[in-house]
Amino acid sequence: MMSLCFSGCSITWGDELRNRYQERYSTLVSKHYDSRHFNLSQCGISNDSIVRSTINNIQHTNPDIVVIQFTVHPRIEYFTENDTIENWTPQSLNKFSKSRNYYVTHYNELVGNENMWKNIFLFDSFCKSINQKYVSFIADHFERVIVKPEKYYNNKIGYWRKMCKDYNPVFLQKDLLGTSEQYPEHYAQGKRGGHPSAEGHIKIADKIIELIDAI
Repeated sequence: MMSLCFSGCSITWGDELRNRYQERYSTLVSKHYDSRHFNLSQCGISNDSIVRSTINNIQHTNPDIVVIQFTVHPRIEYFTENDTIENWTPQSLNKFSKSRNYYVTHYNELVGNENMWKNIFLFDSFCKSINQKYVSFIADHFERVIVKPEKYYNNKIGYWRKMCKDYNPVFLQKDLLGTSEQYPEHYAQGKRGGHPSAEGHIKIADKIIELIDAI
């Protein structure tokens, strides 16, 4: 029996769904293939964390196919002096937040975008090194640097995206779920940030199945 591994943020977790275990796309895809699956997703997680945890899981479980969803690029992961791992999610910024100074003084959209593509390059390279099959999509939310990188980069695309020569990105909003409206047609109505609705998860599942069949 085929085994599938799904990894991502609250989108893959199924936030805002009435019955997330039944309606999220990981369940729909697994039912289509009558396969075993496990869902590693966590709400508010960064691309750093998604890639690290997914690589670790692959090394221990050897799934047939991995489905990885890269999240919005402002989130980052860092290691403390005590060797513990923390995630910074700018959605929760407030005057008491440890991460506030970083986002005020050091962060900009190019930093986040480069970090996202660095993670994509890392994961793609790792999978190629062990012949691991995978498909992916990116939660773009119409972030400006993703949609029109030529406005921000002298080389029109950015260093790490340029390194991803064989990677063909699929973007959640731009390619799958609708328009540039705040909450597109196939999204829940923004109760906790605008996650895909049950209908949106069906569209994601259909695209993932198409990508898996094309491997």
